[in-house]
Amino acid sequence: MPNFPDNFAQPLVNIGNVQVTEKRIITPAGSWPLAEVNVTTVDQTSTTTHTPGWAIVMVILFIWFFFLSLLFLLARETRTSGYVAVHIQAGAQSYTEQVPVGNALQRADVFNRVAYIQNLIGQARR
Repeated sequence: MPNFPDNFAQPLVNIGNVQVTEKRIITPAGSWPLAEVNVTTVDQTSTTTHTPGWAIVMVILFIWFFFLSLLFLLARETRTSGYVAVHIQAGAQSYTEQVPVGNALQRADVFNRVAYIQNLIGQARR
C-alpha cells in the first residue's frame, strides 16, 4: 500500500465544512492534529408543538359530531429547528461551525458525529 501524505487521507466524518481524518481535523480556519483539539457543542435548536392542519380540517368537517370532532384537536405535531454550534479549539486558535437542523433526527445525527470525533480525539491522546 503506498504511503500518501496526510492531506490525502480519507475523511472519517464530516460536519459541515469540518473534516476529520485518522490523524487530523481540517477546517476552513486551519488543520490540527487530533490530539491537540477540543470539540464542544452548543444546542441552539428549539422544539415546538402544533396542531396539524389536517386535524383542524377534520374538526370543521365533523362539527356535527361534537365529541368526535374534539378528539382531532388532541393530535399534535412536533417541529425542531435551529442550529447546533460545533466549536473546535486548538491552542489559541478556534473555529465554530453552525450546522442547520430541520428535525430531531438531524439534531441527533450532529451530536452522534461530535461524539465520534471526541472518541477519535481520546484515542489519539493515548
